[in-house]
Amino acid sequence: MVNQRERPRIGEKLRSLRKYRRLTLQALSKRAGYSVSALSKMENERLGLSYDKLARLAVALEVDMSTLFADAEPIEGPQAVGRRSVARKGSGKRISTGNYDYLYVSTELSRKQMVPIVVKIHATSIEEFGPLVRHGGEEWIYVTKGQIEVHSEFYKPERLQVGDSIYLDSRMGHAFISRSKGGAEVVSVCSAPEAELIGTEGEGPKPRKPRARRVSRANSR
Repeated sequence: MVNQRERPRIGEKLRSLRKYRRLTLQALSKRAGYSVSALSKMENERLGLSYDKLARLAVALEVDMSTLFADAEPIEGPQAVGRRSVARKGSGKRISTGNYDYLYVSTELSRKQMVPIVVKIHATSIEEFGPLVRHGGEEWIYVTKGQIEVHSEFYKPERLQVGDSIYLDSRMGHAFISRSKGGAEVVSVCSAPEAELIGTEGEGPKPRKPRARRVSRANSR
């Protein structure tokens, strides 16, 4: 089922949010830790936008992950109480990279404490996957199709079957590899508070240092 109104593409949304924050590519580069060239490719969708990249960009742009998929600009003010979101099969925002196909679910809700994603895993070896990824927060992975192998920087590879799950610290380098023909599929629930994202995989926005109080000569006598 296709939505009657076409949503903006993720690259267009990144450019829109950058301009909304009145940031140049150079300024965003300093905040997010990506080169100007890489950011330009992201905005033009010539560079894959994996979860870790989106998480860093969300922090640099001072928005939550869901804002990257929303039609409107960031919503300021208190969060509504009693929210809910019903996601029908196959609905959500799809983003594909070389290793994963992401389906972000319930993207219409802003400022969520959790980011639910259905992920199809394509890479079949750690060599094909490339460097391990890391981002702020924690995540829970539940295998729904096929068999996967979880690689992490502090533990030996762990194989998981359908019905198995793993909970891990996302700041630890990690990768999910398919061990099934035709790929594997998992449900991923990520928690990535802004405070934990800042400073991981590059510098995020830095808090301003408080100004030193000036003491008058009269008071110093």
